[in-house]
Amino acid sequence: MENSWKPKGWLSILYGFVLQPFTFLYVNKAKLFWFYLILTVLVSLIDTKLHAIPNKEAWYQSVYFTWLIFLICPLHAFLISRHYDKAQIRKWYASWWATLVCFVVVFILMFLGRTFLFEPFSIPAKSMSPTLNPGDQVIVSKSGYGNYKYLGIQIYKTEPSEALQRGDVVVFQYPQNPSIDYVKRVIGLPGDKVVYRNKSIFIKPSCLDESANCPSFKEVEKEYKFTRSEDDSEHVYYQEFLGKVSYDIKLNSNHIDLANRYFYQVGTQQDEWLIPDNHYFVLGDNRDNSLDSRYWGFVPESNIVGRVTFKW
Repeated sequence: MENSWKPKGWLSILYGFVLQPFTFLYVNKAKLFWFYLILTVLVSLIDTKLHAIPNKEAWYQSVYFTWLIFLICPLHAFLISRHYDKAQIRKWYASWWATLVCFVVVFILMFLGRTFLFEPFSIPAKSMSPTLNPGDQVIVSKSGYGNYKYLGIQIYKTEPSEALQRGDVVVFQYPQNPSIDYVKRVIGLPGDKVVYRNKSIFIKPSCLDESANCPSFKEVEKEYKFTRSEDDSEHVYYQEFLGKVSYDIKLNSNHIDLANRYFYQVGTQQDEWLIPDNHYFVLGDNRDNSLDSRYWGFVPESNIVGRVTFKW
C-alpha cells in the first residue's frame, strides 16, 4: 500500500465511539488494538461483577467504567491520526473497509459463540447458596440443549440432543414467565418419582415396566458439615450425594416444610411428584429459601438454556 496515506481524524473519532478498540486498526496501531481490547474485556468484567447485586446505596450503581473506553478510544485514535507518520508501513487492516470487516467478523463469531456455545450469567439471589451466591458469575454451556437465545432474543429452537443428569446445575426459562431465567439443580429426571419430606429427598428412578426389578424409593444421602447463625436463623450445612455428584446444601432449622403451598399433581400425595416425559424436577441448594419445582411444578426440556460449567 502507498506510504502517503493518512487516517482521517473524523473517522478515527467515529470508529472510536462505535467500534471502540477497532479504531486502532484503522490508524495502523495493532498493538494498541490488542491493548484496548483486553482492557475493555477486563473493565466489562469488573462492571458486571459490581452490578450483579443491585444495591441502591452503593456509589458504583450509577457508574459504568466501560464509559471511559467510549471516551478514551476516540480521543487517543484522533491524536494518533493528527500526528500520523506517513513514512510507516501501512498494514492491510489500516483502511475504513478492512477495519469494518474485522469488526463484523469478530462480532459474528461472538454472536455465534454466545448464542450456540457459551453464555455468561450473573447470580442475583440466594436460592442456590452455598454453591452459587449473589454476585457470582457463571458460564453456561448451551450446545445440544436446543434453546438458543442472544441477549434474551430467541434466535433458534430445535429438539435437544443432550440429556441432563441428576445433580446438574442448569439455567432455564421460568415456566410461568419464560422471559425470566432461573438457575437450579436437577434432582428428578423424566419418569422419576420424587418425594420431599422432612427436609429430605426420596427418589424412585424411572422404570419402563413395574416389574420386581424396578428400584424402590431411596433417600438421597447427606452428611452433616456444620451449623452457622445467619439472618437471625440457624442454618445447618450438609454435603448431599446424588449419584456421582456431591454438593453442599443448607437448611434453615427455624423453617418448616410448607407442604400446603406445594404444587399439587393429581394422583399423588401433596409432597410427592411423578415427573412427566420431557420434563425435569429442580431444587435450589438453599432449600428453605428457594422458589422451585416444589411450588410451581416441572421444567419442560424445551425451557432448558444450558448447564453451568464454570463459576467465579
